Amino acid sequence: MNKKILVIGIVMIIIGIAMAAGGGGYFESSFASNSNSHFIENKTTNLTVSNNITVKSGYIVLINGAIPSGELVSHSNLITVTNQTALKDKGYKPTESNAGISIFVGLNPGTYNYVYFNATSSAPLYGYITGSQFDVVSALVIVGGLVGIAGFIVMIYGAIKREKPKNPYDPDDPYNIDNIKL
Repeated sequence: MNKKILVIGIVMIIIGIAMAAGGGGYFESSFASNSNSHFIENKTTNLTVSNNITVKSGYIVLINGAIPSGELVSHSNLITVTNQTALKDKGYKPTESNAGISIFVGLNPGTYNYVYFNATSSAPLYGYITGSQFDVVSALVIVGGLVGIAGFIVMIYGAIKREKPKNPYDPDDPYNIDNIKL
């Protein structure tokens, strides 16, 4: 076992985990600073509408806890949404949807609302992050993961590799018989 290489591998793993966790933390703080969970419910139409979500170029809109019947609708089309069919017609489909999180990428700049009908669950959290924030998060998570994997490989190599034996003919070795001066 080569202890120096083993320690280098362990340090790389720790750095990789820290980078990936930092990316996740940066994502959470970026989303939290631009998110909201306030909705207005119309009792007569059973329509529930979010506050306005103002989207600029390059923004990525996220809906955490998305309702299956919910849609992201342009604010200008909101007046025409009076039933479930109109909501499906006017709503934007998410770019990606997984584990209750809907992601909308490539929206035109403008104002949008998240709208749903007859939902009995708790209100979802909606908001956005900028494209550059997403790039930073992605880079930190990917590079952190790669550094962690490389650290694991280096650690395994350090655990398997043997240390070099000391040279028995080292001229500075006081225990070498050839170095004893009489």
